[in-house]
Amino acid sequence: MEFEEKKKSYIEMAKAEGINIDSISIDFIGNIAIIKLPEHLINDKEKIAKFIIKSNRNVKTVFLDKGVFDEYRVRKLEFITGENKTETIHKEYGIKIMVDVAKVYFSPRLATERMRVAKEIEEHSVTIDMFAGVAPFSLIIARYAKPEKIYAIDKNPYAIKYARINAQMNKMGDVIEVIEGDALQVIKKLPHANHIIMNLPHKSFEYLPYAIEKGDVIHYYEIIERGKEEKRMEDIIKLCRSHGYNVEIKNMHVVGSYSPAKRKIGMDLFIS
Repeated sequence: MEFEEKKKSYIEMAKAEGINIDSISIDFIGNIAIIKLPEHLINDKEKIAKFIIKSNRNVKTVFLDKGVFDEYRVRKLEFITGENKTETIHKEYGIKIMVDVAKVYFSPRLATERMRVAKEIEEHSVTIDMFAGVAPFSLIIARYAKPEKIYAIDKNPYAIKYARINAQMNKMGDVIEVIEGDALQVIKKLPHANHIIMNLPHKSFEYLPYAIEKGDVIHYYEIIERGKEEKRMEDIIKLCRSHGYNVEIKNMHVVGSYSPAKRKIGMDLFIS
């Protein structure tokens, strides 16, 4: 009986060509792979992209991530190989998420965090997703927490388009209300919420005063310099007290690395 030879990984393929790619970053979003390369590997980007497609039968397209830009924090992408398309359907915990990776920001690395938050949310509760993007938090919460209502807000018109498609595609249109606009203005018009998602890590602290007025529990994310997490927790306590609220901070944890000097932190703020 003949045994099929084990398929090589893209890392093994690259090493066979004398290319060490242990340091690259790669996100798989649907059938699209987005890679970040250090400067010394840029000249090998076509080879690396072909290895990725060859070793992953689901990957049809590879882009180079050249950083995020503009107020919507959208990735600047350079097409490398495969099918030159940016729209795909990503699957996460049984949810389908349609996204255009060139027009909205989406991170598959937050899948575990999205499920963690969903498990914290009570049935028949109300949630406000302040910076929803294509609504991945809202979709996972709607499926697994069984809330009464989720308000998913974003000011990127493309994110709104896909959030609405995703709510309908997953048959959650009766639970998720997608609202286009500036969260700081929209949230004033919404009812009080049991939970608020604040996934805008570059500006969360700036917008926190608006959230503490509206929510009982805030799932808060921020990119912070390493070693300054305790200082930020103290800042949050002071800010809440200055607005007449007490806060208990729980579940402070590292969500992911951002740079050698910074990392993304998550914490749950219980407001009273």
